[in-house]
Amino acid sequence: MEAYNEYGRKTNDESYRFISSPDNDKIRRVNKLSRKKYRDKKGEFVIEGINLVRAALSKSQHIKLVLISDDFDYGEIADALAEDVDYRNIYLIPRFLFDKISDAENGSGIMAVVDKRSYSLKTITSLEPIGTGNILVLDRLQDPGNIGTMIRTAVATGYSVVATLKGTADIYSPKVLRASAGMIFGISVIELADAEELKGLVSVLDKKIVVTDPREGCPYYECNLENDIALIIGNEGNGVSDEIMECSDVRVTIPMQGEVESLNAAICASILMYEAVRAAEG
Repeated sequence: MEAYNEYGRKTNDESYRFISSPDNDKIRRVNKLSRKKYRDKKGEFVIEGINLVRAALSKSQHIKLVLISDDFDYGEIADALAEDVDYRNIYLIPRFLFDKISDAENGSGIMAVVDKRSYSLKTITSLEPIGTGNILVLDRLQDPGNIGTMIRTAVATGYSVVATLKGTADIYSPKVLRASAGMIFGISVIELADAEELKGLVSVLDKKIVVTDPREGCPYYECNLENDIALIIGNEGNGVSDEIMECSDVRVTIPMQGEVESLNAAICASILMYEAVRAAEG
């Protein structure tokens, strides 16, 4: 049965409440979540845009709050919102207020607060193996676009886990989330403090550590990258740390011709991750 709120806008089953004040606690909460420190403290983050919200709904993420601009047509996900989110946690807000708290240049019209689903060394073993069983490890990566692209590619190539080492840009930042195109919800995440925790992770999951080494690595297509590896992608400027390099099991390189000395980190990662797909099909 169709229902309309007091502002004449259609909802699915119930009338969504309206927030007009920038001092409202829900608005203040979203503002605070723009900071990594607060995201870490509360264990939640903000997603923005209908595609990210749809992805979260499709993966049964715990959505704790939804804010919708009063001029936004959310009809295509109205049923999913009604089914998965308590209507008392869905609010309409005026466009000027939405734009004020939006991270996007052109506010999309809908945002949501979502619980983090991060794992620890103790809980990561509870995951059922999927895809290749490979995991992606980000070693102090800084560019949000690179990180989001790698997450997206990892899901596309059957990787099951993405791990971030201390010094890596926040995987839950708005720019990373947008670049991942919602695939952050399609892979398990674990945050590691240092190389020792990485060693613990690969030991628990029984993976080989694979690093990129432009000087001493063997051509990637001559190595077995098909399954059960921990692929380390290093910092855009400095590469993989010496400590991780020393404990690696396999060192690979991507041969290049002409005057090209290196490739973008996300491109390198994509080539190496797709090697698992090629090997499996070959």
